[in-house]
Amino acid sequence: MRALQWGNVQHFWKQLAWTLGASVVLCALLMGLGVWMTPPWKVEPLDEHISLSSSNTAIEAKGIRAETEGTYQVKETHRTLTVSGGKQVDAIVREPIDAPGKRPAVEFIHGSGTGDSSTNSDIAHALASAGIVTLVQSKRLDNYSALHRDYEASATDYLTGIDTLRSLPNVDANKVGIYAESEGTWITTLITKRDPSIAFTVLVSAPVFSARQQMAVGATEYLHIIGAPEGVEGIVPKMLSLNPGMLGLEYASFNAADYRNTLTMPLLVVYGTLDRSMPVEQGAQQLLQDANSVGNTNTMVRYYPTNHQIRLGSSLSKPGLPLPDQYTHDIESWVNAVAAGATAGDWTTPKIAGSQPFQQFAVPTDIRPGLITSFNVLVAMFVFIVLMWVVTVVLCIASHLGRKKRAHVSTDANGRTLIHRFTKQTQTLIITNIVLAPIITLGFLGYFAFTGVAALNLRDCATALAVGWICLRIGAAVSIVLLCWLWVRMFFFYGPGRFDADDPEPEARMARGHCAIVACLSLCVLVALALGVFFNLIS
Repeated sequence: MRALQWGNVQHFWKQLAWTLGASVVLCALLMGLGVWMTPPWKVEPLDEHISLSSSNTAIEAKGIRAETEGTYQVKETHRTLTVSGGKQVDAIVREPIDAPGKRPAVEFIHGSGTGDSSTNSDIAHALASAGIVTLVQSKRLDNYSALHRDYEASATDYLTGIDTLRSLPNVDANKVGIYAESEGTWITTLITKRDPSIAFTVLVSAPVFSARQQMAVGATEYLHIIGAPEGVEGIVPKMLSLNPGMLGLEYASFNAADYRNTLTMPLLVVYGTLDRSMPVEQGAQQLLQDANSVGNTNTMVRYYPTNHQIRLGSSLSKPGLPLPDQYTHDIESWVNAVAAGATAGDWTTPKIAGSQPFQQFAVPTDIRPGLITSFNVLVAMFVFIVLMWVVTVVLCIASHLGRKKRAHVSTDANGRTLIHRFTKQTQTLIITNIVLAPIITLGFLGYFAFTGVAALNLRDCATALAVGWICLRIGAAVSIVLLCWLWVRMFFFYGPGRFDADDPEPEARMARGHCAIVACLSLCVLVALALGVFFNLIS
């Protein structure tokens, strides 16, 4: 009896040693895979920053006295525009009442979060009261969604609005310009490519670079603010370098650099210094550089202590927030001065002024992917994991139900012993692996849902995120150990690694059904671990 007990102890420590050794090897292989999966770029801190000489955002030009806000009463007219595809959208035209002569005019272009003709009514009304005709039209939504956006069609739609303004009897057709926000600034460059006669452009909260580049900066900044672990921040380059595949998202690859050289008209660039989603420093510098490269030096930049919408009261974009007191006055002064003929040499106020901006992370220039190049691959891996898990569970149930129909052991045609029962310990390992896979998956999904909500609300959750991330990484490590332990038991009991080489028992083999259970479970866990490597759970 004592000899048997001592033998069992020896067997346990031998299994443990082999399990730990196999776990180390598997960990090393997975880490090597992680290096291969990592893109050749990451989001780095921005080293060079803009220095402002003045905090005063006022805009003035010598010899030009621009009409000020409140000079005129405003008339609102609701119109229906026929845009691309024969679709109809509503629009609101605001005109200064009894303003003499032909007036400058502004077409408003929506960002991604807006689309109704009532948007920016306070800005449009203020400009109209300063003698500037404005038009805000609704955005077509039948060709605009989270997965698909037709920027070319949108440019056509807004050109319809611009032509409508040019046709008004009180508008100077040569002095019609654009006020564009966020995503709308990309569309603006398509418009200025098609129509170089656009008189001026006001680009507000412009992404400037491609969506992938801008989102790399924005996502990293948001994650940094909420205190996300470094491993979570490291997922950003991996995700944003992927081909969207089945998701569509073709607009994510819109190459803004192909169109920025069309900004040959007077240009005003506006950013909010509390906007964490945009490259507030590099964006302005790039736009000035692009304009200068085509001979346009009539450019200006203004910074306000506001959010992405150029609104006060919150760093988040929320409805009903107020504008800075000086904001509409500055826009009106610039538009009226440009319409009156102000050139680059006429401005008496600084080219760049306002609140001091700070952009923490630099826009990446190289966004090539690592080993995994498409979102479709991630989806295929996940589907495969689920499929193998389901097959494993079905095989386990079938094996359990068939126990009464089979003897514990049998002999095959070659005289080898076929075993039709897993030992209790092996059963426990299999069940634990099966249960752990969905627990870690659900924990992972829950963690990133929590992270997303925290990021959208800019809520500091550093402690919770750190604890959750550690738990997920421990779960991944436990999965490695349990899988290796299962393999070791298979090797010892049913392979060449038998404990006692002098054991007179005939050579034993697992029945095919049991082999299938171990194989399917192994594939499920291995691919799940590979997916974990992609998401930096194993690194």
